[in-house]
Amino acid sequence: MSFKGVLIDFGDTLVHVDKEGNRRYEEALLSTVRKYGHQGNLGDLSSILAGAYGNSTKGEVKNLQEFWKLFLTKLGIPEQTALLEDLEEVRSNHAVAAFKLYDGVFSILSNLQRKYKLALVSNCTIGMRDIIDALGLAGYFSCIILSYEVRVRKPNRLIYLEALKKLNLEPHECIFVADEISDLEGARAVGLKTLLVRQGSLTFHEAGDQNFKPDYQCNSISKTTKFL
Repeated sequence: MSFKGVLIDFGDTLVHVDKEGNRRYEEALLSTVRKYGHQGNLGDLSSILAGAYGNSTKGEVKNLQEFWKLFLTKLGIPEQTALLEDLEEVRSNHAVAAFKLYDGVFSILSNLQRKYKLALVSNCTIGMRDIIDALGLAGYFSCIILSYEVRVRKPNRLIYLEALKKLNLEPHECIFVADEISDLEGARAVGLKTLLVRQGSLTFHEAGDQNFKPDYQCNSISKTTKFL
């Protein structure tokens, strides 16, 4: 194999949700909105938060303030400047801890960076760029392409083409690494080689072809160096 660039997914490829950290984040949000009269429970808030995040992956909201306004609307709480500020403070203090890097990620990215141009390509919610920075990942990538910023999600070919444009490379010169087959289907349609990392729970989520065969596959991000 002779690649010049590696495009890499974010969620369930480089990081996973830390259940305890995420619980603390949601509990802090619940404590905050209760001060402003919300009577719901943690399960209700978690569901509404997930829905608000799901509705912000293609640039549906322009910034985090709009995101929190959407969140409050779904909770049935009138927006207030002080409440918006409190919610953003909770996010600043707790959101990063809701994510945990898989073992060996820094070492793997460091090795890959010495050999290839790297691009991070992610379907993600608004504000994730700050999380990526806080996790210490940004410096490894020549470009970071996030769905809410480019307003298109994988497997739409445009998101891969945007990364290739930023890397100044052709599809046949690159490989895409991800945990979901649907992401790899889009990558292959553009002409990228594909590497499936079977470590998340969403391998077949939204897959168009349940029998899709990636060019390469392994069971953890730490094993990708066998192919790269």
